Amino acid sequence: MRIKEAIMAILPELEELEEVDFRQYAPPYPNLLKAFLESGEKGLPAFQRLAEETVGKEAVGHVLLSLLQYLLIRYRRFGEYAVVKPTVKVFLTLKGWLTENGLTEDWHRILGSFVGYLVTMLPIIVEHEDKETALSYTKLVESLVEEASEKFNNEYYDELLTRVREFRKKIEED
Repeated sequence: MRIKEAIMAILPELEELEEVDFRQYAPPYPNLLKAFLESGEKGLPAFQRLAEETVGKEAVGHVLLSLLQYLLIRYRRFGEYAVVKPTVKVFLTLKGWLTENGLTEDWHRILGSFVGYLVTMLPIIVEHEDKETALSYTKLVESLVEEASEKFNNEYYDELLTRVREFRKKIEED
């Protein structure tokens, strides 16, 4: 199966996924991805329509979460920069999809589990990107950490928030 092509058909706006190595990715619902690729349609709404008609809307969330986890594994295990920006974007796409579909508690579980990884990616983004791009990603991650800090009222997220804010200030000052 042409997994990369299927993922790019579902999320065509995430051009950065083009640089990701998908050879080790085993997506859930491979037949659904194959059917979507063969349909010639593009975009998450079209993928959701097909999922609803065949296996159920929840398949969309499973595919997005699986993709996020795969990108995080590539980052943690292999230190690949190519997955960093797509990880942040898939994270946001998953947030949007979950909240739009009334799955706020699922979003909170994912936020609590994975937001720390985004914080660890910020220095790598700064190393590879211009100041404006790095600052944009940092502010975005800061807002996600703020959400986690407010939701969970936990020292871990407060520490993450302090770290991100210090990091942002350093970028702004340079």
